[in-house]
Amino acid sequence: MTLRETFIRNLKYYRKLSGLRQLDLALEIDKSTNYINSIENGKYFPSPETIEKIANVLKIDPMELFNKINMEKRKDDISKNTIDIIENQLAEKVLKEINNSFLQLKRQ
Repeated sequence: MTLRETFIRNLKYYRKLSGLRQLDLALEIDKSTNYINSIENGKYFPSPETIEKIANVLKIDPMELFNKINMEKRKDDISKNTIDIIENQLAEKVLKEINNSFLQLKRQ
């Protein structure tokens, strides 16, 4: 695997692990969604300054974008992160419904 391929794979991995869409990352680093998409598809390679911005948004050391990571660990991390996001969304909806129910009871 080339350094560029490793970078692309890690960028996608850490972006998804952070729960960010390409749009979210693009907005955070003041670039277009097309730019992020082009990086992830190997069309462009970012400057060192952009790599630092991306790493800051992802809350990782820039060198992490170039390290080889075990693919099984990646799948586990992403699965756990997805479960956490779903649990948080569900908890928010349940609390909102409970609050709405209490408000309706108070009105009666």
